[in-house]
Amino acid sequence: MKRFRFRLEQVLTLRKHVEREWELKLAAITGKCLLLENAIRRCEKGILDSLDDRRAGEGALDMTEFMQYELFMARLRQEIKEHRAALVIRQRERGEIQKGYLEAAKKRKVLDKLKERRAAEYYLAARREEFNVMDEVNNAALVRAKLVS
Repeated sequence: MKRFRFRLEQVLTLRKHVEREWELKLAAITGKCLLLENAIRRCEKGILDSLDDRRAGEGALDMTEFMQYELFMARLRQEIKEHRAALVIRQRERGEIQKGYLEAAKKRKVLDKLKERRAAEYYLAARREEFNVMDEVNNAALVRAKLVS
């Protein structure tokens, strides 16, 4: 029996490649989002640690330390705002890239299903053909056996 050949195999290969490119883009932007989320967590942890350190300090209030503390806290809050703004932008980009990825995956899956269906039809027809050939061989052998006897 001949092996099944899908006529659109090159198109399927191309669609798999396009899907993989979208997948890599999605992974890259997801990585950027995770980095921003980690930076936000680091800043928030810095604020909490700083608050704990401040509470654990002596009761004396040194103005220079107080100013440094306030400037540090202000800087961390500003970094959190900047990271959150960047994260919102990256998440929008991620949404667009995800739509592209889903569309590419859908196109590839359509061709995969078509290939599976065509292969099933091909092998079913080949089995029927093989059955018909075997039936003809058996009928011919039966006719020969009757003619000989």
